[in-house]
Amino acid sequence: MTNIWDAIIVGSGFSGLAMAGRLQRAGGWRFLILEQDEAVGGTWRDNRYPGCACDVPSHLYSLSFAADHDWGRRYAGHQDIRLYLENVARRFGAQLRCNAAVTQAEFDEAQGLWLVTLADGSLLHTRFLVAGLGPLNRPALPDFPGLSQFAGQTFHSMHWPQDFSCEGRRVAVVGTGASAIQIVPALARQSAQLTVFQRTAPWVVSKGDRPYSRFVRACLRRVPGLRFLYRAWLYASREIVGLAFLHPALMRLASRRVRRELGRHVSDPVLREQLTPHHPLGCKRILLSDDYYPALQQANVTLVTEPIARITPGGIVTADGREHAAEVLVFATGFRHAEVPHDPVIRGCGGKTLEQAWRERRVAYLGCAVAGFPNFFLLGGPNSGLGHNSVVFMLEAQAHWVLQALRTARRRQARTIALRPGSYQKTGREMARRSRTTVWESGCRSWYLDEGGNNTAIWPGLSAEFWLRTRRFNARDFILENHDSTAPAHPGSQRSGPAPEPARTHCGSPAARLPGAH
Repeated sequence: MTNIWDAIIVGSGFSGLAMAGRLQRAGGWRFLILEQDEAVGGTWRDNRYPGCACDVPSHLYSLSFAADHDWGRRYAGHQDIRLYLENVARRFGAQLRCNAAVTQAEFDEAQGLWLVTLADGSLLHTRFLVAGLGPLNRPALPDFPGLSQFAGQTFHSMHWPQDFSCEGRRVAVVGTGASAIQIVPALARQSAQLTVFQRTAPWVVSKGDRPYSRFVRACLRRVPGLRFLYRAWLYASREIVGLAFLHPALMRLASRRVRRELGRHVSDPVLREQLTPHHPLGCKRILLSDDYYPALQQANVTLVTEPIARITPGGIVTADGREHAAEVLVFATGFRHAEVPHDPVIRGCGGKTLEQAWRERRVAYLGCAVAGFPNFFLLGGPNSGLGHNSVVFMLEAQAHWVLQALRTARRRQARTIALRPGSYQKTGREMARRSRTTVWESGCRSWYLDEGGNNTAIWPGLSAEFWLRTRRFNARDFILENHDSTAPAHPGSQRSGPAPEPARTHCGSPAARLPGAH
């Protein structure tokens, strides 16, 4: 007899563990977490470059059901976060399988089940499939002319060699985004020469990082309710900042203060001009750092703003014809967030893949559901990211909503839950309309936008609104089909007359083009 799980969760980062925590605390759900690697942690396992740390305060960047961790710093490093996630994962025991890479998940319309294929060839069956794949796991690598002829060492920041040392070497860092501003200070302390190649000057704001004193840590551990109040204060203070992202006029006021801060940190007028952003504050990711600007002013560090023309065996040639010698090339060039994930292959009704469904535009109802994919839920899907607060808060809100959906299906004896095409189209129109007046679509290019310039990454509102909208499952936006042809449509209802033909799974898919699609 085939073993059928109630739910399978793909991924063991923050999103997967948030969902597993919800199901475990609810009780009565047979679920399984599948992790492709030998250890949990997602992006915090994969990214181990020097200086890697979070830009959200530690006590806010943690799961609500495991918020009692004794964080040592205001902003935790990747090692501390990875250990935190490993500690959380222990509570799931045999419900977590590592080295279980999913290669394909296909919805069987006849059975109303998801068939999940693993890399070792084994096949699992589940009623519901939850994908917590994460948005920052597909490195964006530039294809510069001559790159293959480079004689030295090259790698992306996500694939940092464990035994790498830059001591006494000439290193080039390509990119000045969120990873680069953490890497550069670390490499500047060791490299003989560090050359940083900047395409666009980022907005950098002081982080205010510091270790917690022994007294503060003791108070947070022992004073009842203090940790909760501190966490609530961190959340509220950042939620207020979110208003500036929705109203660009407020962001313009904030940019004046940030420009003054740049002037205080960088005295050299030439370097200060190179580091001055010329795009609206917030339309690209705002970066937090206390040591990036000081690192760029070290004698062994050079900032290059000329575009890269080609790579030679011994370095990088810029558009002005100058060659910059390097023995190591580090690509801190970010991730392909706006691209549709194609691994694992997820097939919904009629064999249609998620990649095909998102060919025009990435859309998901509350960042969780896609028309044509019954019993399938995303965590951290389109338009559920944040630019001002903790994404863990959003993931937990989504996990709560998914649990409400599963409970509704169980209560109504539903065989499948399918998002109505009209609700899917409505979501796409709402996200497009609300994004148009935000800072993210104010004129610059960023990884928040797809190829058509549409914001497909960030929730165009405050996280408190998203939390309210995920408090309950609105069944009117979905089609719930009964588990079999003889079951009543709702508890207490009765059928009369001959039994109908067995019901087929409703696999509606969007009929109209999504707004902003090209």
